[in-house]
Amino acid sequence: MGDSKKTKIIMPKEPQIEILSYKRRQRLFQFLVLVFLIALPAMIFYTTGYRLNFENSDSTFITTGGMYVTTDTLEVDVYVDEKQVEKPRLFRSAYYIQNIEAGMHRIVVQKSDLHTWVKELPVDPRIVIEASAFNMPVKPNIRPITEFTTADNQPVFMMASSAVNVFAKATSTVTFIATTTVASSSLKTNEEYIFVDSLFGTSSLSRRSAISRLLDEVDRFRFATTTDTQSTTTKEVIVKKGDVRLVYKNNDVYAVWQNGLNNIPYYYCVGESDFISTSERFGEHVAEAIFGQDASINTVLFESDRVCRLEVKLNRLGQDVYYYDFFPNSSDLVLLLLSDGLYVTEIDDRAWQNTQLLYPGDNFEVVVENDIIYIKEDDSYFEIITEIETE
Repeated sequence: MGDSKKTKIIMPKEPQIEILSYKRRQRLFQFLVLVFLIALPAMIFYTTGYRLNFENSDSTFITTGGMYVTTDTLEVDVYVDEKQVEKPRLFRSAYYIQNIEAGMHRIVVQKSDLHTWVKELPVDPRIVIEASAFNMPVKPNIRPITEFTTADNQPVFMMASSAVNVFAKATSTVTFIATTTVASSSLKTNEEYIFVDSLFGTSSLSRRSAISRLLDEVDRFRFATTTDTQSTTTKEVIVKKGDVRLVYKNNDVYAVWQNGLNNIPYYYCVGESDFISTSERFGEHVAEAIFGQDASINTVLFESDRVCRLEVKLNRLGQDVYYYDFFPNSSDLVLLLLSDGLYVTEIDDRAWQNTQLLYPGDNFEVVVENDIIYIKEDDSYFEIITEIETE
């Protein structure tokens, strides 16, 4: 056999890492300590809300705070002092806006087909102020509830004339049939219609609309549907959800907190101050409720750093209130049936209360059952859709 050639394999040498000498390690440590000491004041200033201001030559540093604003949906545009805020990435339905200069700021939440929500609130240094926006549809969304339906549950309106415009002031969320020719014998009875019709029955005073009771010269009332109703010696009518109750007295509706300072909503409270300061920051009506002649130990509670009202008067737009209840799935919003329509108002009255028209009209009845708003108008029943649909 021939000589075989042996191949010598040279393994690469592993890199040699030399340990820094003691003197170099000491110098590096001293350098890092020096960088930390130099950066420490800047970090303290930043974390406590101070920012450098390059726009105003008279002030080198400004103090900042923040806003936390919840919305029904992120498909809205949010502005602070006419500057649009980027949509949040970490919060599902909330905007956390940082680095806002201390002072009064106007926040706007809007969308083309929704009512606009506006609030002017004070931002304090190193404090995040909260607010909750809501935006009702400009044109109401409804779901008709008819006596008869097709085999596939499509609502059918039996019309006396084809010239009648069904739900002209609203948009239906489902397709329906309006006909003058189809015989009811070819359709099936809608059990939901029977249930809703019973809610508006005239046999029980507790089920009758406020308008009909007012016409019968009966005292004002609230429908007793899902919550208890009781009368006091002053004929107050009470609706309760959680620790908040709605009380009708002296032609006004009040949202009354019943659990002291435990978990009280932020909008009942303001930082402890005097009448003038509170009036400038949150409105004279708030200052009057806290420091006015009608304020008492039963309606105002004081803590070391804040003062809280226990009741807030709702904005009835100078009209009579025929009906009131909590907005479905909310203890911060209230339904008010007024002379010209059904409104949604927020309890938060800092600066002002946003009140938005949910359904217009002056001749319809309302019942809230199981967090669903039912309306009877012109012998037709339908549900008001309260959830905002996103594209």
